[in-house]
Amino acid sequence: MLSLPRRLLPVLVAVPPLAVAAAGLAHPVFLTPETAARWEAVHLVLLPLFPLVGATLWLLLLGQPGVLAWVARGAGAAFAVLYTALDSIAGIGAGHQMARTAARGDARPPVEDLYDVGDPLGAAGVLLLAVGLAVTAAVLWRRTGSALAPVGGLVAVASCWPFLRHHVFPPRGVLALVALAVGLAVLGAAVQRHHRAVGPAG
Repeated sequence: MLSLPRRLLPVLVAVPPLAVAAAGLAHPVFLTPETAARWEAVHLVLLPLFPLVGATLWLLLLGQPGVLAWVARGAGAAFAVLYTALDSIAGIGAGHQMARTAARGDARPPVEDLYDVGDPLGAAGVLLLAVGLAVTAAVLWRRTGSALAPVGGLVAVASCWPFLRHHVFPPRGVLALVALAVGLAVLGAAVQRHHRAVGPAG
């Protein structure tokens, strides 16, 4: 009988990016004094969610040995750190700074300075996530022999391009996260079917 994580794996790995997408629906398109409070609140909600997206690679690779599997896990962990840094700096920090200066009646703060710090960290995180997803798909394809692995990997990796360009902004960033969830779910289905076919010994 499949263990609980493997039976629910397609759902478990899809939930984090779907949660990010749901939060992204409330994300303001522009940071202004009027949207600053919502901008900050959305990024506070996102703070625990981005690490969970990185953790999906660890779930998919449960029990997988080898250097490549650890490269993918490391890429997932690096995404979690780097994109959380972006969320903290350009999300929470910029929103809070805009709201506070507006409340004091001060001039608009130079939040672009925060973007200059945060955006390169986020971009590096997404690129590493794409690498981790590609390697994960390769490891799972070799392990399971299922065509679902390269298909899921292709969808997940492709979603990283709009994610890189549009973050979680609606609608394109939100759609990118939904596509990532679909790709991860297909990868999870490859693992699930393999373990159902070979049984606990596999």
